[in-house]
Amino acid sequence: MFGAAGGQYGDARIGPSPVALRLVRPPALDPPLSRAELRSPRWLRLPPIGERRTHGIGYLLGQGLYLPPSSGEGREHPELARPDHIPAGATGTFDVRIGVRGDAVFAGYIREVAGISLWALATFGGLGARVRRGFGGVTFAGLDQLCAKIGESAEPSREHPAILRLHELVAERHSRPLPRRSSPRQLGTSTAWPAAPTWARWHIRQSGQTGSWPQLLHHAGAKLREFRAPVERGPEFSSFKRWVTREYTDAVVPTLKGDRPASRDFEIGSFGLPVVFGKDAEAKLRRGKDELRRASPLWIRVQQDPDGRCRLLYHVFEATIGPAGATLDLETRRRLPERLDLDETMAYRTIADFLATAP
Repeated sequence: MFGAAGGQYGDARIGPSPVALRLVRPPALDPPLSRAELRSPRWLRLPPIGERRTHGIGYLLGQGLYLPPSSGEGREHPELARPDHIPAGATGTFDVRIGVRGDAVFAGYIREVAGISLWALATFGGLGARVRRGFGGVTFAGLDQLCAKIGESAEPSREHPAILRLHELVAERHSRPLPRRSSPRQLGTSTAWPAAPTWARWHIRQSGQTGSWPQLLHHAGAKLREFRAPVERGPEFSSFKRWVTREYTDAVVPTLKGDRPASRDFEIGSFGLPVVFGKDAEAKLRRGKDELRRASPLWIRVQQDPDGRCRLLYHVFEATIGPAGATLDLETRRRLPERLDLDETMAYRTIADFLATAP
């Protein structure tokens, strides 16, 4: 439905996608925000949390987007490193057109699948940077005009009527059996599985807490930072260096001293690879000479209830750590790489442990 070149799918309907999206009015706020407000928005000025003074929403943004307050650099408040963004609350308009004539059944199939795809994007994904950490959320009004099932339930889940309808549509059109609708095994208990995520390896958890989206992300970021860096090195270190990961103390520090790692378990890699330890070291996923990237399998999303309150939705796609033959190596200056260990069971058990404490 999104377009296909050649007859590789055995379908006479090939060529450009019959779905056309046209932006009529770009998302904007009325009145527009000032340049200063875009650079240092109010939602970024939440006070740090706990005795660690963690700026949770800044942690989720990451160093590439978040700039902490700095008197030396003339920043009274935290700022965004890239202030050009679509501000929260902006609205716009676009058209969805289905270019199918003379075949009402096929047009109906395309219309429903397009609507469900956009619904899934808004419910479980996002647009732009840091979408796995809560940003880039969008909401589409009017999708129930494409597929009526979209409006039947506001609760995002594996059993949402829109998802079940998608299964029915694809199974009927391509003469395939419906997928099994059993719940996946508990995170961290599975053995081998396919390299790519499957329906049976998709986990969903919705928070019971409600609040504004900045407050929820702020607390989620603080909890994630606390979970990933549990080791206290003492008050003699600066606030940024006082709390570190176990992997830093057990692997990076010994390796920098010329010793073997005290532990090769690399649980911090469960949240994505590579992992950079400042200028000291970097844990890289490699296959031969190729450096690979493994995006975090954990998604933190903001969901808005019909009454306007927000909740956090966490979902996880299980997959292999890397392709066959890939290795995880700790590379430091002037030292030979040290091999590290991370398998699927360890990775998803670690994520399950975080979800047990997440807000």
